[in-house]
Amino acid sequence: MTTSQPLPASLSQLHHGHARSPHCRNCEQDLTPLPDADYCPRCGQETVLHPPSFTEFVHEFITHYVALEGALWRTLRMLLTRPGQLTREYFHGKRRHFVLPLRLYLTASFVFFLVMKLTGGDGRHIIVGSHLPATAASAPAAANSAASSASSASADASEPEVELDDDSVLATIDDKDLQREQRCLKESDACSAIDHFVARMTHKASAAHPEGMSHQFAAKAPYAVFLMLPFFAALMKLAYLGRKRSYGEHFVFSLHVHSFWFIALLCIQVLPNAVMVLPLLAIPVYGALSMKRVYGGSWWATLPRALLISLAYSLLLALVTGGLALWLLMVG
Repeated sequence: MTTSQPLPASLSQLHHGHARSPHCRNCEQDLTPLPDADYCPRCGQETVLHPPSFTEFVHEFITHYVALEGALWRTLRMLLTRPGQLTREYFHGKRRHFVLPLRLYLTASFVFFLVMKLTGGDGRHIIVGSHLPATAASAPAAANSAASSASSASADASEPEVELDDDSVLATIDDKDLQREQRCLKESDACSAIDHFVARMTHKASAAHPEGMSHQFAAKAPYAVFLMLPFFAALMKLAYLGRKRSYGEHFVFSLHVHSFWFIALLCIQVLPNAVMVLPLLAIPVYGALSMKRVYGGSWWATLPRALLISLAYSLLLALVTGGLALWLLMVG
């Protein structure tokens, strides 16, 4: 019969409580000359380890996805009250004092899309009955429809026949167009390749469930917006070619501006209609103020650049939105 070998003292203590090893368990750095060090000087791991607790996992999850630490509030205060200053502070080397640009963007976009998902696009009302079975949810409507159909049938029985009007003629023409479209859909050689593609997409769009399409679109939207960030940074690079800033600096500016835009869009979703115009107006104003503070120059030079960037980026967003909707139809 074999007996298990006793654990080394440090590992045994680690299993039952706190322990400090003479070397770093992550990179094997010798910690003997640093008896009071709380972190390894080489890799930064804690020198005193203990079994992980559930609270630590929760804290790690929140800090990773929501950036819930002291720097968050300093970052939000500067982001909201001093457009562009957060980007300048990052360029000047203040990296640890504030939330890093990418984490700030991920936090703002995560909260925005989470609220959109929970509210179905209306931040004023949380959806609680969207998962009810369709039969139960449609029962009252079906009863009302049956009652209205019965009453309309009795009313139609007592009314005399009326002659065909212009609407009937238009309906006949629409039927012919529908028949032509269905023939093009079934027989690819009955029409051109473009007409066949349009007919196929139209058929998929009419057969698609609107709620299902909106859910798929909402699921893909965060990735689409994130992929737009490099294009926005490229537009900033083109607008300020003479400033000799690196592409990475423009990307940092893009992350900060989009973070504010997500917060403004979130306010539009949750604020009453009477005041929602304020964050809506703040979106273009904030962009222009940030450009002025980060890139400098006069207002006569900043405003035309801001206008051209807004037009180009709006066009790109429209193309990406249309492309995403078309892709969902094709794969759906």
